[in-house]
Amino acid sequence: MKKSSMVGGVVLGLALSGYGAWCCYKKFCPSGASKMKNDMKHMTKDVEKSIENMM
Repeated sequence: MKKSSMVGGVVLGLALSGYGAWCCYKKFCPSGASKMKNDMKHMTKDVEKSIENMM
């Protein structure tokens, strides 16, 4: 196997395991998951504003 296909497979595996962990967390703790999702949206907006201010 080529090195790039191995790296791609590892990245895909990590992404799928992260998504699975998120789904399990969302199933067992829905209120915490919704709070975390809202916090991530807020943080993303703050980062976008700071980048715009830097330009």
